[in-house]
Amino acid sequence: MSTIKRYFVALASFTQRILLLVTYYLCRVFVTKKNTLDWVLGVEDIASMIYLLGKALPNAKTVCFNNNRFYQYKYDYELPIKTGFLARVIKAVYGPILLGYLANKSKNFWYIWTTGFLIERQVEMAFLKSIDKKIVCHFGGDDIRSPRLMKAFCAEKGLDTFIDYFGAGHPFYLSDSYEAEKMKAAEIADTYADVVFSAEFEQISHLKSKQYYNPFLYDPAKFNFNPEKFTDLSRIKIVHAPSNPLVKGTPLVRAAIKKLQMEGYQFDYVELINVSNAQVLEHLRSAHIVMNQFYQLIPSVFGIEAMANHCAVLQSASMHLEPNQPQGDEYSWLETSYWQVYDNLKFLLDNPAEIERYANGGYEYVANNLAFDIVAKRVKRVLNENGFE
Repeated sequence: MSTIKRYFVALASFTQRILLLVTYYLCRVFVTKKNTLDWVLGVEDIASMIYLLGKALPNAKTVCFNNNRFYQYKYDYELPIKTGFLARVIKAVYGPILLGYLANKSKNFWYIWTTGFLIERQVEMAFLKSIDKKIVCHFGGDDIRSPRLMKAFCAEKGLDTFIDYFGAGHPFYLSDSYEAEKMKAAEIADTYADVVFSAEFEQISHLKSKQYYNPFLYDPAKFNFNPEKFTDLSRIKIVHAPSNPLVKGTPLVRAAIKKLQMEGYQFDYVELINVSNAQVLEHLRSAHIVMNQFYQLIPSVFGIEAMANHCAVLQSASMHLEPNQPQGDEYSWLETSYWQVYDNLKFLLDNPAEIERYANGGYEYVANNLAFDIVAKRVKRVLNENGFE
């Protein structure tokens, strides 16, 4: 960072602190009803987690400064302009003012990702702790994952990781400065968070705090149990919807699809990239098989969506390598490492009765572990164990 840029960041940070303190103490005097909220959830909505947790947790308000372009949700507090320089300016002013107001209204703050109301996350968390607020840090992936630790973990297990390929094309991802960012994020969470949610192995990090598995959840209104689509498997529909083709293993999927087509297999293959979540869900409703991701240890959101829409899911998610995730049985999904993509897809095409069996198992897994009420109970138990009211 250049000297001039550092100067402007320091000036902006100082200004935000003043705005925060002035707003907090003004609201303390003039806002009569204190601590009327149980939760403030924010501020970057990764795969709709803010929105979904806002519906699952009681008496919560949602704040979103970085909308996910694939979802069209509304939040209690958001920016009038979503992108561009003006949006950043508005956030720089609105963020500390909103935090000062909400610090009077809420008992607890739940942070998703590593962004916050202010430029400096450490500053706002120190302020919240100084006024006896409780903090949850909820990490979703690259916000906390250490690429170096992940490479070492996978090397020990004899596995490739997406970092082997992504890092080769993005040297910064494996640089000292990037690793220092992950170490700093872990240090801040260890210092200020009362509870940390993360995936201990999939998102292996420098965290020293106890990590509770991420509260992935799925809206019951979007569950779609559809056995009718398996009555006619003469033309099987296969869907793959990678958010990042290199990271998710799309070259492996394309190679398997091509080889099967050359061998004479007949099926419909739909690949969805840069499309809205509504379009993805529309395809999942009629899909039989979903190819998720093949270098990760957990299903993540797309895998959960596919299982909730009654699809047989192929993915590398491992209940053995990430044992903290909710446990299912062998039919929750067809565990598929990167070297098994062709073989496992061929197995389902050769044994079509197994497609519905895996679809049933996946649906039951999500229904039994990730519905709102179930996740809310699990989260409440964790919070109670850590002194939350």
